[in-house]
Amino acid sequence: MEHVAAFMLLVGCSGNLQSCNEIPVPVPAYETLADCQEDLPLQIRLSSDSSQRVLGACKGVAPDVFERSASIDWTITRDGRLSIDFTSEPQIVAAR
Repeated sequence: MEHVAAFMLLVGCSGNLQSCNEIPVPVPAYETLADCQEDLPLQIRLSSDSSQRVLGACKGVAPDVFERSASIDWTITRDGRLSIDFTSEPQIVAAR
C-alpha cells in the first residue's frame, strides 16, 4: 500500500529495556518515509543521554489511517528494535 506520510517515534529505555517512555521529537511527521529515515539517526543522537538507551523508528502512514481514528502502538522486539503499529479505533456514530 502506498504511504502518504511517515511518522517518527523515539523511546528512551533503561539499559535492560524493561522500562521505556516516549521521547518528544521536534518533527514527528514527514512527507516521505525516506525523509524520516534520513533524519532518524540525528534525532536519536540529539535525544540520547547517559541514563537511557534511545530507540527510534519510522513508520509509513497509509491513506486509510487519515480517514479514521487510530492509535499508535509500539513495542520493543526481542532483538531490541522499536516496532510501531497503527490500530484502528472503532467508529462511533451518534443516532437519535
